Amino acid sequence: MFSSNLFVKILLALAYLAIYGLATLLVGSAISGAFFHIAFHACVIIFVCLTYDFLYPSLLMGFSVSRKTMSTSRLGRFVRLIGAMHEHADLDSLFAFTSKALESMLTLENTHIFYASSLESDSLEHGMVLWRGTDHDTRGAGQKPDGIQRELKADNALLLFARGKQTPFFGENCPYSVRTALATHGADFAIPAHSGPRLYCIIVPGKGAWKRTYTPDELSLLDFLCSQLNIAIERIDIIRRQQSRQEADYASKMSLLANLSANIAHEMRTPLSGVRASIGGVESYLPDLISAYREVSEHNSEQFPAIRADHLDMLQNTPLRIKAMVDQANTVIDLLLVNLRERKLDAASFAVCSMSECINEALETYPFKRSERDRISIDLSQDFSFLGIQSLMVYVLFNLLKNALYSVEAARTGEITIVLERADDAERLVFTDTGLGISAQALPRIFEGFFTTKSDGTGAGLAFCKRTLNSFGGTIKVESTEGEFTRFTLELPKRISPTESSLV
Repeated sequence: MFSSNLFVKILLALAYLAIYGLATLLVGSAISGAFFHIAFHACVIIFVCLTYDFLYPSLLMGFSVSRKTMSTSRLGRFVRLIGAMHEHADLDSLFAFTSKALESMLTLENTHIFYASSLESDSLEHGMVLWRGTDHDTRGAGQKPDGIQRELKADNALLLFARGKQTPFFGENCPYSVRTALATHGADFAIPAHSGPRLYCIIVPGKGAWKRTYTPDELSLLDFLCSQLNIAIERIDIIRRQQSRQEADYASKMSLLANLSANIAHEMRTPLSGVRASIGGVESYLPDLISAYREVSEHNSEQFPAIRADHLDMLQNTPLRIKAMVDQANTVIDLLLVNLRERKLDAASFAVCSMSECINEALETYPFKRSERDRISIDLSQDFSFLGIQSLMVYVLFNLLKNALYSVEAARTGEITIVLERADDAERLVFTDTGLGISAQALPRIFEGFFTTKSDGTGAGLAFCKRTLNSFGGTIKVESTEGEFTRFTLELPKRISPTESSLV
């Protein structure tokens, strides 16, 4: 490689020759004579002597500054590259970004990335496969492009050598078998990337890298790039493993809860069936018994005092209410099992439901304690209908009521309001309590399965609410300030009545 001084001297000599040739061409063709030519060449010599001390230092300084500027620019690009590298959250995007960045900065083509085919092991018994993003073959499936391997076997020389390297390695410092493997891809060096003891991938630069001489600065940058790539891959691997563990834990809990719920449901159905059968018998004989009591009470009022008419009517309707409650309990059991098993609800079973009827039913059947019902105020003036299952929406309201009452009771103050709102694009139920509120840390997670802030909670209630609203084509959102309020907004698609649809 030429030094800076020699390069500048050659450049300066070429410049002088160009000036001399141009001047000779212009002046020599116009004026002739030996004396003139002697004078002309003397002037050229004097010009060179006078300008050399000025031009040479200036060119040398300019050349050095330009090299320094180029190095600084390349360093800046590398810094931006490293910063962007750590923004990627998955291996595919990281590999794509790294390969394109290397090709751009080192003027390469077709950089290949081989990654471990079994990321769960240390890759000692497994090979590596070519990442699909660097498969540049455009021919039919099963055909290999010339000189490109689709897989590195476990005993491949390049793979075996890379396992023991934490920095980029060059073919000239490698055994012959490794140099041969690199040459297969038109490369003279490779960059290994590890995650702890495991070799995750090998980056093999393609055409353009072969037999190129790298400066010490470029080698340092490649070493730094390799170390940062290791950190980025290890971070992605840790996140992936955490997500896998969370998903496995969630699936295990859901399976356990589904099995437990199925057993509880089976045990509950038996007594519910018995209650329904018994109340059916009572329903058959109750009208005659009430009629007989009325008649006996008229003739012997002292022994059989009259019962108020409204109480008798309520008694007469009791079997119907009990049967409806049993049927509703069985429906809720079925729907809970469907949601716990994360099966989609059949839209064919949906019906047009009134939200105000759902709210009234929830308030009538919820087992309030003491004066809890007095804490609740409702505004149903903007009632709306939705496609869904009424008993399931009632159960959603049960969950919201249970959480709100717990919050208000724990805070020893507060009220609960339920308001219906109609908008141009959607219908909303706004459920607000002014109790404890929810902490900023817990707020993003309250709809996760099995997440709870209560010591006796299961964390299944709000997750169930979200799945139910989603199955109806709606959403449920929450906003809260700890110590002040919690507001759930249930939003459902706006239905168009037959009259409105005919006007559209």
